[in-house]
Amino acid sequence: MLLMASLCSNLSAQIQLEGRFDLDNPQNQLWDGRYLVYNFYKDVIIYDTQTETQYKEIGQSLPDMSFKEGLYFRRVDGKYEMRRVGDPNPVLPQRFLRITNWFGNTVLAWEQTAPNLEGMRAYWYELDKGVIATYSLAQLYQAVDYDGTYTHDAMSIFQSKPWESFIYFFHDGLITLKHPTKGTFSYFDLKLNPAFPGKFRKADPFFENLAAVQNANGLWGFIDKSGKEVIPFIYVKRPWPFHSGLARVESKEGYVGFINTQGELVIPAKYAFASNFHQGFSIARKFGYPTSFVVIDTLGNEIPFPCSCEMDFRQYLKQNYGDYYSLNPVFDYVESGYLVVTRKSQSAVFGKEGNQILPFKYAFITDARKGKAIAIEWGELGSYKNLRFFLMDLETQSPAIELSYTEF
Repeated sequence: MLLMASLCSNLSAQIQLEGRFDLDNPQNQLWDGRYLVYNFYKDVIIYDTQTETQYKEIGQSLPDMSFKEGLYFRRVDGKYEMRRVGDPNPVLPQRFLRITNWFGNTVLAWEQTAPNLEGMRAYWYELDKGVIATYSLAQLYQAVDYDGTYTHDAMSIFQSKPWESFIYFFHDGLITLKHPTKGTFSYFDLKLNPAFPGKFRKADPFFENLAAVQNANGLWGFIDKSGKEVIPFIYVKRPWPFHSGLARVESKEGYVGFINTQGELVIPAKYAFASNFHQGFSIARKFGYPTSFVVIDTLGNEIPFPCSCEMDFRQYLKQNYGDYYSLNPVFDYVESGYLVVTRKSQSAVFGKEGNQILPFKYAFITDARKGKAIAIEWGELGSYKNLRFFLMDLETQSPAIELSYTEF
């Protein structure tokens, strides 16, 4: 259903939309720099700020849609079809039984055309490329040397959930697959050829041409794309992937630091928490009380937070695969230059230079993209009543879009 948003005629033009943001479930809204998307009652509202056009997807749920750069999955008669905002035709002809969240720029969708191994089919779809690989469950079983000769009927396929049994991750040109019963992991190219011999107790996708894997003794190390050990198997706790040439590691005592691609500990393990790096920066929490956060660069230099405050951990609820990619606050800080922080249940925004952009009067601020951010302003005395909902223009410090609604 297509609707046009009304535009105010005053100088500080502000778009008025019907709806509200969800303070209790932050994943029920997003702003990606072009599209403002949110759940309102039992519908999903998509507002395209480039065309000033609003779309309504009736009876949908945003967390189930896997929305990314204008692509999303709409549930129709119990199955999912891939759509693009504004296009009346599906992107793919198939309707899918199950879908995953995006892993980087790739999503996996399962189609069932028959109640057997051959009729259950996986599609890997990549942004700007389309379908990059498709294989039946029988082919995937064969690739990992799993017998799988028994017959799957529709109910047993649904109960066994092969989309969960297979770790599907595609990244850096290789697919990571998990054996359904042994639990071992192997790597394959897009033609489903083994990338190299060997199976691992656990294995992560490749990032920057290295992957963290666990050996039979339960220790973690890193291998390259030939399967060669590059960083020794000495880590008891699983390392995080490489970003900006550094990977997060954790000592037995729970202290966090970073190693380089040679396995050298170049940022000492002294933090209580640290995010993955994104374009050369990470956000870390120091030990001690009161809580103290810093931004660190790849040399370990620390930039203190501009206030006695912390990273807004509610944004974790919006982050898919936070162990593999940068968290929203880090991405926003690097890409847009804005730091979203919280203090005593109140959120604010600071610039990279430490200047305050928005004061501590918001219940929730997220997605500081392209100079704007989703913001929920507190009502009277921090009450949930009379909350106000905005897409804030951080440059002018004024609302670009305001949401409002009338209770039925």
